[in-house]
Amino acid sequence: MSHPKLLTARDIMTPPGVVVRPELSVFEAIPLLIKNNLTGCPVTTPEGELLGILSELDCMKVLASDAFYEDDYSTSDIIVSRYMTKDVMSIDPDMGIFRIANIFFSHALRRIPVLEDRVLVGQVTRSGVLKGVQLLRGDKNRRKDYGPFAWPTTTIST
Repeated sequence: MSHPKLLTARDIMTPPGVVVRPELSVFEAIPLLIKNNLTGCPVTTPEGELLGILSELDCMKVLASDAFYEDDYSTSDIIVSRYMTKDVMSIDPDMGIFRIANIFFSHALRRIPVLEDRVLVGQVTRSGVLKGVQLLRGDKNRRKDYGPFAWPTTTIST
């Protein structure tokens, strides 16, 4: 029986795109998110190691901080490392699309960083998974019996 090619994160990921450094001011990161129409971006070291994600919600936390009301932002501690989400789920480039979809079902995520040897190599978004679904749907050899590609029955743990 012929099965469709199992799509992996490597097949559906996008390049890392906009990344920020942990020492960057949140007020400098916000225009990057807005200009690029992003809801968040990875925070990395200069070597590309993932440290966290800075999301729109993380940026909004600044409103609740006393530092927001300081006159001189240049001396404040409103830096990305203080507000970013540090406990970030990531995946391997060889993880299959069905497992990736299961992660999106199980967690309120918009993007999942893809790491290879601890270095950020890309991101999989929910729309990337949908594009993968389109590719699978168009596969002429697709069968109802997915065999080894069956939907996982357990949740991926972090």
